[in-house]
Amino acid sequence: MQPGPNSILKTPITGALVKISSIITGNTFGATFWTDGRCEAPMLPDEPWLRCHPDTHELFWTDECEEIAKEFPWERRDNKYPDVPFALDPSLSDYQDVLAPGISHTPKKERYLRHRYWWAVNDPVRHGEPGASFPPDHRENLQKLRTFFNESDPEDRIFAAEISRELGEFEKAAVLLDFEFPEDFARAVSRIKQLNAEKDVTVRKIN
Repeated sequence: MQPGPNSILKTPITGALVKISSIITGNTFGATFWTDGRCEAPMLPDEPWLRCHPDTHELFWTDECEEIAKEFPWERRDNKYPDVPFALDPSLSDYQDVLAPGISHTPKKERYLRHRYWWAVNDPVRHGEPGASFPPDHRENLQKLRTFFNESDPEDRIFAAEISRELGEFEKAAVLLDFEFPEDFARAVSRIKQLNAEKDVTVRKIN
């Protein structure tokens, strides 16, 4: 992995400064892949579109911020922003807040939010946290997210199948999985088919 420069951003609501890192190159060596599409890769850090300011707790889209400066930590340059904090990833409750009724988003951003909320709900199960439970709006979120998928697209179709499996709609999942997926989907399709046949509704590792 080769890190890139940090960006110093000005958030759109409060005008607070915040820092986000970047990478130039990365890879999936040692990565763990999950049936809901999440990839946990030590050499390919996640770069969320929605972030949270650690001090003001403002949620912001990185593309809606003004970039103030670039910071190159590996070079001998004066750092003009040593006290600017790094942005945080949103929490599960953050996703709930931003998906609350009455808050509108573009279709692309709503799809992103609902998919990330799905991941956040599955994370306690993914990491084996005791007593993990689903929030009341979990099923509704999955049902709404599924409407964004184009079932003629292989990637969208496998996501729709996985949602159906996790909702316990095994017959619907089986129909969606009965499709000529490209070869690079074979491992994921095989794993989800197995879990669906076993009537397992839990997110699972693919590898």
